[in-house]
Amino acid sequence: MTTKTAHKEKNDKSASTNQMFINKVKLNNDGTAAIYYRTTCDHNAQEVYFQGKDEVTEDFKRAFQATVSGFTGVIPKLASEVSRITMNAIKFDYGKDEFLKTALYSVKYAFNDQNNAVINISTPPLPIYKEGMENTFTISGKDEEALHEVIAKAKAYINGESRVTQMKLVVDNTEEK
Repeated sequence: MTTKTAHKEKNDKSASTNQMFINKVKLNNDGTAAIYYRTTCDHNAQEVYFQGKDEVTEDFKRAFQATVSGFTGVIPKLASEVSRITMNAIKFDYGKDEFLKTALYSVKYAFNDQNNAVINISTPPLPIYKEGMENTFTISGKDEEALHEVIAKAKAYINGESRVTQMKLVVDNTEEK
């Protein structure tokens, strides 16, 4: 199953009637994810809440944590502290052209190695870099790709891709249906 991000869906006319605009992704402590999304990028449209019952895949966890580089790109003082930063939630906002416009990072920063002294830090909504934004805090191209990866994993999770579905046993090279 392939998933598409809004960036890629723009070129695919067949996907335009069934788009999903992920507004917020949050990984819970139990390994499940809470996802908010809309079927249109209109801010007045009804937002849908999806709470998964199964754990997210390891790929989803890795993709989600990989977005920490976008956070440290904006707060470079914490770049050397990446091992103490855990991505908590990401909020996405889209322009009228259906492309990702801004993202807000929310992380947990552990002051010590035992993770018992934690502070939550959030950025303001940060724009995706475009020409002419040289003197502005923005999300770089590689960090935008990491965000699109999270969006793709979130859509796959909503469509049933979880750790449980990946752990199905294959017996005699035939999969049970």
